Amino acid sequence: MQLKEHLNPQQLKAAEHIEGPMLVIAGAGSGKTRIVTYRIAHLISLGVPASEIVAVTFTNKAADEMKQRIHKLSGAAILACTFHSLGARILRESITALGYKSHFAIFDEEDSDKVLKECLEEKQLKDEKGLQKSFRIGISHAKNNMQEPEDPLLNDIYNLYQQKLKTYNALDFDDLLFLTVKLFQQEPEILLRYQKQWNFILVDEYQDTNQAQYNLLKLLSARHQNVFAVGDPDQSIYSWRGANINNILNFERDYPGAQIVNLEQNYRSTNHILKAANSLIENNESRYEKNLWSDRGTGEKIGFCLCESDRDEVNFVLERIYSHHFKENIPLSSCVIFYRTHFQSRVFEDALLKEKLPYIIVGGISFYMRREIKDLLALLRVAYEGNDFLSFSRTINIPKRGIGPAALAKIRLHSNGDLIQACKSDLKMSVRQAEGLKSYVAMIEAIRHLIHTGAPIHEMIELAIERMHYYDYLQEDPETADERQENVEELISKAIEWEEENPEAGLAAFLEELFLKSNPDQTHQADPLRLMTIHNGKGLEFDVTFLVGLEEEIFPHVNALGNIEALEEERRLCYVGMTRAKNHLYLTAAKSRFLWGSLRSMQPSRFLSEIPQEHLKKYHTESFSTYELDEAPTTHQIGDLVFHKDFGKGIIQRVYNTSLGLTYDVLFTENEETRSLVAKYAKLAKF
Repeated sequence: MQLKEHLNPQQLKAAEHIEGPMLVIAGAGSGKTRIVTYRIAHLISLGVPASEIVAVTFTNKAADEMKQRIHKLSGAAILACTFHSLGARILRESITALGYKSHFAIFDEEDSDKVLKECLEEKQLKDEKGLQKSFRIGISHAKNNMQEPEDPLLNDIYNLYQQKLKTYNALDFDDLLFLTVKLFQQEPEILLRYQKQWNFILVDEYQDTNQAQYNLLKLLSARHQNVFAVGDPDQSIYSWRGANINNILNFERDYPGAQIVNLEQNYRSTNHILKAANSLIENNESRYEKNLWSDRGTGEKIGFCLCESDRDEVNFVLERIYSHHFKENIPLSSCVIFYRTHFQSRVFEDALLKEKLPYIIVGGISFYMRREIKDLLALLRVAYEGNDFLSFSRTINIPKRGIGPAALAKIRLHSNGDLIQACKSDLKMSVRQAEGLKSYVAMIEAIRHLIHTGAPIHEMIELAIERMHYYDYLQEDPETADERQENVEELISKAIEWEEENPEAGLAAFLEELFLKSNPDQTHQADPLRLMTIHNGKGLEFDVTFLVGLEEEIFPHVNALGNIEALEEERRLCYVGMTRAKNHLYLTAAKSRFLWGSLRSMQPSRFLSEIPQEHLKKYHTESFSTYELDEAPTTHQIGDLVFHKDFGKGIIQRVYNTSLGLTYDVLFTENEETRSLVAKYAKLAKF
C-alpha cells in the first residue's frame, strides 16, 4: 500500500507508526477517521493479524464506518466497536469470575428504574421532588467515575441497587464498563488474556473519554503500551456527560515516551474561518498548541452583525439565507443555524413558519412540541374551553393530585359539557382527590378571572406557573429542569411579543396560532434548513453556518460565568461551531432581547472580542432593514406631542428598542394613562 499517495506528511507519520503509544491531535476537518483506518490497513499489510487489533469509538455509526473503510482498504475484518460493546463482549466471556452468569440481561433505563423503585420502597423512601431520578443520576455518575457515592443515603441505595441487579443476573448500561474494569482489577489472569489477545488498541475521540473508559484502556494496554489515541482537546465539549479533558492532556504522563503528532491541515474550511477560530481557542490554557490551516484559499471574511434586537437578528439571518439560497443556489440543507441552548430556536421557528421555509430541528424537537410548552398551553385551553378533556387530563396531575384513570372517567361522565363544573360536584372521591380537584378548580378560576378582565396573556401564563408550582414540578427531572425552565420563560417572552403585535386579539387567537405552529404543514419538507444546538453539530459541516446569540449569559452560558474550566469549555464549544463552516460563517448578537420573561439589554460575548477584526466583515442594521415589509416609522423624541387614533393626545416619555423594534412609552393626557406602543404598529402622528 502506497500511503504517500493518500496522506499528507503528518498523516503519513501517524499512519506508519507501529509500536508504542501515540497521540494524534487531530484538528477539526483534518481527516482523523482516515488516519485510524489507514494505520490499521498499514498494520495488516505488515502482517499483523486482524484479530490482534481492536478499534474503539463512541457510536455504532462511527464503528460501522470504520469497519467498512478498513475492509475496503485491506479486505480484512477487524473488531471495531463502541466502548460499551467491547465491555459487553468481555463480560459475556468472563463475568462468571464476578459471580454472575454469562447469560446476564442488560437492563434498559425503564427496567433499571423499576429496580431502583423497589430499592426506595424497601427503604421506605417516597419519590418526592425527583428523588428517584436524582439517585439514578448519582449511581450513574459513581460508576462512570469508578467510585462509590460519598453521600451515605445514596451509597446505601447504590449498594442495594447493585445487589438486586446481581440477584436478577442483570447489568445496567453503566455496568458494561464499570464491571469490566472491576473484573480486570480483581482478576489479573483474565486481564492478561485480553492483553495478549489485543496487541494494538486504537481509540477515536479520546478527548471524550470518562474515568471508566480511561481505566479500561490503561488496563488493556498496560503490557504492551500500544495505544494509538486520536482526538482534539479543543473539541472537548461533553464534560456534562462525564468526559474528562485531562485524559487527553495527560496522555504523555500516562504513557511515557509517547509520540505526539499534530494534524493541522484542514480540508473543510477557508483560512479566514480557520485563523479566526485559531485566535479564539488560543485564549484557552488547557490545550495542546496547534494551528489549523487550509489550502482552500483565503475565502470570504466572517460576517458579523451586532443587531439592535433579537427580531433584527432573525431578519438578518433570513436575509443572508435567502441570498445564499436563491442567488447562489446553495441548498437550504447545506445551511445551519447554531444556538447555544434549545429555547433560542423559538424566534427562528416563528419566522421560518411565517416565511414557509422548510426546516428541521436536529437532535431536538420543535419549540411548540416540547412537553413544558404543551403543558402550559393545555392549561390555558382548559381555562378558556372547559370541555377539552385531553388538555384537562394532561394537566390535572400537575402537581400530583391522585386523579387516576377511574377518577378521570368519572369526571368525564359527569361533565355534561363542562369539566370544571363536574369537578365541583359530589363525585364521591377520596379526601386527597377531592382536595386536589378543589385546588385545580381554584387555579382555573383564577386564570379565568384574568381572561374576563382582559389581562395580558403573559400574566395568565405566569399565574399558571405559580399556581401549578411548575418550576418545582420540573425539578423532578433534574437533568432537564434548567433547560425546560428556559423554554417556559421563552413562552412568556413569546406571549409579550405576540401581545405587542396583536393588541386587539385575545387568548383564543393566541392559542389558535400556537396550535398551528405545533402542527406545521409537512408537505414542503424537501431540502430543509437545519437548526440545532452546537453540541448536536459535532462532526458535521455546512456551506453556510450561523452562530447566533453571541452574548454574555447566553454564550458563554450564564452557568459558566466565574468558572475558568466552564468558560474554557464554552470557548471550545464556540470553536467547534465556527469550524463546522466550509465557506460562509456568520456570527450574530443582539443589543436587546426578550430573555427569561423580560426585555433585557445584552452585552456582546467576550468571544467576539477574541477574534481579530481583520477576519470580520461587519454588517449593520441599515444593510438589511429593507427586508422588513412594514413602512419605516417616524422617529419621535422624548417630550414630543403626538396623536393616536384610539388614545388621543399624548407625550413621549421614553424611547427604546424591543424585540419588535422602536418602542415608545406615551402618557395620554385624556385619562393620564401611560401605554407602551411599538412604533411600526402605533403609527403615532406629531401633534
